Amino acid sequence: MAQQGFDLNAILKQAQALQQSFEANKAKLKQETATAQVGGGMVSATVDGEKVVKEIKIAPELVQDGDVSAIEDLVVSAVNAANAEIDKKVNANMAAFAGNALGGMGANLGNMGDLLGKFLGGTK
Repeated sequence: MAQQGFDLNAILKQAQALQQSFEANKAKLKQETATAQVGGGMVSATVDGEKVVKEIKIAPELVQDGDVSAIEDLVVSAVNAANAEIDKKVNANMAAFAGNALGGMGANLGNMGDLLGKFLGGTK
């Protein structure tokens, strides 16, 4: 039985194309943002795809009440909720990326997108 050879150059080109596609996708994810509101909308936090806090908004009436402890708790809660939301976006994106990169097998890989996202630095 004759053994079919493989084209190492073709494989390397595919790997290079996949790496470039991954880098482009990673750059796109850095631009994603997620915003979460807590305390009935009294505090909101916005984070980017790298979980850098981009904005915190606090309703003026909350500050007037002067309850610093409550404000601190709400800010922490808003940032945590925004980080959870960006994690969902990144994981969904990485699952789709893995599915496309692996020729449509991603839908059959369960949580492989989540694992790939974490392995490749999508979530911390």
